[in-house]
Amino acid sequence: MNNPLDEPHDYERWATNALIAVFLLILLGLGLDWAEVDNPLSDGLFEYFIDPIRGESTGDSGYNPVNTLTYAVVLGLFVLSLSAWLRGIGIDPSDSSILALLPFVTWAAFGEVAEDAEMFGAGLAPYFVSPGIHFQAAAWVILAGAMGLSLDRAEREGTHKKSDLEIVATGLIMMQFVFYASSISGKSGSEIPLWPMATSLLVAVAFAWGSGWMEDAFSNVQRMVYLTGVGGSLIFFGALASYAIYDPPELDRVWPLVVVIGVPVVISYWMYSYGKEAGQELASKGIVAGVLSPGFSDDDYRNSKYPDKEIIEPLRARAVMAQPIVFLAVAGQVMDGLATWIGIDGFPGLGEKHVVSQRVIDAGVWVNEKAGITHGLLDEGVWLFAIVKVALAGMIYYVFYNLNFESRERHLRLLIGLAMLVVGMAPGLRDVGRLTLGV
Repeated sequence: MNNPLDEPHDYERWATNALIAVFLLILLGLGLDWAEVDNPLSDGLFEYFIDPIRGESTGDSGYNPVNTLTYAVVLGLFVLSLSAWLRGIGIDPSDSSILALLPFVTWAAFGEVAEDAEMFGAGLAPYFVSPGIHFQAAAWVILAGAMGLSLDRAEREGTHKKSDLEIVATGLIMMQFVFYASSISGKSGSEIPLWPMATSLLVAVAFAWGSGWMEDAFSNVQRMVYLTGVGGSLIFFGALASYAIYDPPELDRVWPLVVVIGVPVVISYWMYSYGKEAGQELASKGIVAGVLSPGFSDDDYRNSKYPDKEIIEPLRARAVMAQPIVFLAVAGQVMDGLATWIGIDGFPGLGEKHVVSQRVIDAGVWVNEKAGITHGLLDEGVWLFAIVKVALAGMIYYVFYNLNFESRERHLRLLIGLAMLVVGMAPGLRDVGRLTLGV
């Protein structure tokens, strides 16, 4: 008899079915448009989704309430559905996986800034606009993960060679370089120096071949995903360096880069340092704060039926701080708040693109008018958005501190943390990148 606590949740099935329905509706809308059949589904699909994506890739069209709400709902559905899929194929749900996926946050941010700088050709540019950028990143993650799984299988069969992983990782990095650099070089012509991209490729390949020290920290799957993400990030960083050499940023645009990245780094370091010993003490007993052993539920923990509760509780608050899934998500929200505040209030002419964020900023303007606030770094109302982001960072910590994830929910915990990075650190890095380069 199966343990009920090991079976899929009903919400995982509902989320999967809902995603299938969404994709079928998209295909139906595109098919009806191709067949030149007038219908409200195709009209809405183009008006609220496809046309804004096209406009963003050729200008700065922003978001609308319909696509903003839809993207948020679909992101939630993906988190719920993928948690069951990842559990089914046996992906490691530990914090090592969030570290392996972290380079794809910078991958997406750097790629979007390159698109903002109009470095990609017309054929590729729309795929670096949300949501296409996220599907691109997911495709590379899946490809790299599949390669890592195949190496695991070969290793079990006794045919694994030490250099196999480095060779495959180098191949994936080269694929990205050929695919993206060809579009950038074709669009840029001879005006922008492209040698920084070639240099970044050499650095990425050298990093992959020198990654043997990661064997004890990462599985083959995690290491392959990590190296692929780092390689792609370096390639896009090289593209941005090329742009900066071609059109050097003004000095007054460099200091925000230090603040927006430096403050979250300090926060991450403090949280990890403060909670490291508590986390290590629990880890020595095979315990992860907030993750329950198989066969136990949150009700068991709340009702003191969990055998290790007395060990966990005195250390829980500090141990959770040291978890990468927590301190990275917290730092990401702070980064987004700082980037938006400094960008809009400190540099006239810049504005917010997201609908919900703009509503918060508008509320800050209303408070300014009522309170008579006119200070240069407060008059645009973005200070309220920064406060909301800091509050959200605190809420993220509280959620991970307060919730207990069952054994079958460990992948859900991983994806929730990743989602917080996608909506926090990624836009924060993109915003400060745009600000620095003036694009």
